[in-house]
Amino acid sequence: MTFDIPVWYEIFFLPTRRHRKERRKYSKSLYIVTIPELKESEFPAAFIVRKWQSVYKDARNYNDFDGNGDFRLFDETIRTYGGKLFRPVRVTHGAAISEVFEPVSYISRQLQMRKPWNKLDEADFAEDSIVVRDNLKEVSQEIQKSSENYVIFNGIVWERCGEPRYVVNTFGLGYNHGGTGMFIDEYYNPNISKEAYFSALEKEEAVAYANRVAEARGDTNDVGKFGKDIDIKVLMPECVHCDPKKEHGDGDPFMNSMEQIIEAAGDPFAAGLLVITKTARGKI
Repeated sequence: MTFDIPVWYEIFFLPTRRHRKERRKYSKSLYIVTIPELKESEFPAAFIVRKWQSVYKDARNYNDFDGNGDFRLFDETIRTYGGKLFRPVRVTHGAAISEVFEPVSYISRQLQMRKPWNKLDEADFAEDSIVVRDNLKEVSQEIQKSSENYVIFNGIVWERCGEPRYVVNTFGLGYNHGGTGMFIDEYYNPNISKEAYFSALEKEEAVAYANRVAEARGDTNDVGKFGKDIDIKVLMPECVHCDPKKEHGDGDPFMNSMEQIIEAAGDPFAAGLLVITKTARGKI
């Protein structure tokens, strides 16, 4: 399927032959992108991700997200094409999702460039001005690269996504103030240590780690509850490439030090006092 994408690019020119300093102005063009329309055989399902979502049945725009959605477990299929992963594009509002998909025109909206608000040196451009160069090629290449993040399957737009993985995160001061949680994400958070991430094939390891963390920080209400609801069903093991221990870092040093304090505190009140003292001193 082809789309005509509006392109705003810069023209560099000399107002007249007497000028030596280049001026700039914007011009508009159209760039044609072609989005693959795939068959089932070309676009196999690689994962089915089940996690908690705020789901609206018939929301087609922001106004339809009226607070009457259901917070429930929701299955989303991730498919693969050309070594990349894709998820269907749904109508969304913040973290809430709809069972309705965005129309195919979504691709044009995402790729098109907005008209620049400033006029640069357009007033200096006349019939006898000399065009030196433009950046149409570079801008078009950027749009072409962005267009490769989309495919169409069964009349639905699919957008490139990251590989699903498990992550264990903590909240609050421990001892059931806040808690410990296990989630599914598609990217690494630089604030969270590589020790808290696990590939889609490492669910058992993720659950064991989550229980150890919960026990260490006194989140007794969470121990034994991990991994019984959320899940990454791996349909194509060859699509699992995530290796957190090699790919990711050690997380934020300050946040790591706070977790060490919480684990040693013994109760949330003591943890709070120690965290305040540590923060006030500015020591990591």
